[in-house]
Amino acid sequence: MDNVRIVGTGSYLPKNIVTNKGLEKMVKNYDYSKYKDFSDWVISVTGIEQRHYADENETTEEMGAEASKKVLEDANLKASDIDLIILNTFTPGTLIPNSAIEVGHLIGNNNIPAITINQACSGFVYAVESAYHYIRSGKYNNVLVVASEKLSSITDYSNPKTAVLFGDGAGAAVLQRSDKKGILGIPYIGGKYSPEHIKVKNTGVDVKDILTNAEKEYVKKEYIKMGGGPQVLRQAVNAMVSSAKKVLEESELSIEDIDWLCPHQANRRIIDSTAKYLNMPIEKTLITIEEDGNVSGASNIITLDKSIKQGKVKRGDKILMTAVGGGYTMGAFVFEY
Repeated sequence: MDNVRIVGTGSYLPKNIVTNKGLEKMVKNYDYSKYKDFSDWVISVTGIEQRHYADENETTEEMGAEASKKVLEDANLKASDIDLIILNTFTPGTLIPNSAIEVGHLIGNNNIPAITINQACSGFVYAVESAYHYIRSGKYNNVLVVASEKLSSITDYSNPKTAVLFGDGAGAAVLQRSDKKGILGIPYIGGKYSPEHIKVKNTGVDVKDILTNAEKEYVKKEYIKMGGGPQVLRQAVNAMVSSAKKVLEESELSIEDIDWLCPHQANRRIIDSTAKYLNMPIEKTLITIEEDGNVSGASNIITLDKSIKQGKVKRGDKILMTAVGGGYTMGAFVFEY
C-alpha cells in the first residue's frame, strides 16, 4: 500500500467557444501591416485555433467543482471519500473563503480540509507533488487535486500577443493510496525567480475624473502579461526538459520506456521543442493547444483527461508529465496510469 495512483480524471470546459475570427473582433491594436490575416497569425505563433471562455458569472470555483464531480464519478467515489483537496489557481473568485474550500462545498462536503496554491502553469504538477507526500505520510488515502482558471477575466484585449493565448477551464484527478503501481519515483518541483516571464499588473494608478465609468473600471482591472520572444521560449523549454530528465532519472526509466509525453500546453512551438529535446516523437505527445488554448495550470490535466476519454491513453501506459509556470516554477512526474 505504499504506492500513490491516479484512480480517476475529469475536466470541464465552458460551452462558449471563441475562434480566432471571433477573438479578432475583441482584440485591439493588432498590426495588419505585418500579417494580413489575424487567424493565420495566431496559428503561426501559437498553434491555437480556438479556446473556451466562461460566462461572465461563471466562477473559477464552479468550474473546478464541475471537473471534480466528473472525477468522482470516474473514480467511483463520493465527496465524503475525499480526505483533502489541493487546488491551483491564480484567478480565484474570492480570497476568503479560499477557492479549494468552496470547491469542497460545491461538490457536497463542507468538511474537507482544503488548500489553495498559486503556481501558475505548473500548478497541477505542484499539487500532485504535494498530494503524493500527503498520502505517503500515512494520514490521507484520497486526495482531490484540482486546477481551474478563468483567464478571460484578466485578459487585456489591447495587447494582441497576450490576448490570443489563454482560455478558461478546469481539470481534476484523484490520487489514492494503492497496492498497484502509480507514480514512479518521486515527483520533482523547482523554482527560479524571474518576474518578467508572466505577471499580473494593475494599470489603475491614477484614475481621473474625466474618464467614463467604463474607462475607470478598465484601468482599475488587473491583467495578465505574458513575456515573449526567443529567450522566454528557451527558458520554458529548458525548464520542462530538465524537469522531465530529473524524474526519469529518479524513476530509473528512459524516454524509450514512456508511452506518452504530456507537456504544459503553453504554445505549439514550446510543445514541439520540448518533445524534440526529450527525443519523444510528436506522435507520442499529447496536444490540445489547438482546441483549448493555454489554460495555465489546468492544461496538463485537461489534456490528460481528454486523451483518456478519447481512448488514446490506456491503463498501464507510462506517462511523463512536465510543466513550467511564470515566475518561474517548474515540475514533472512519471506515472503508470
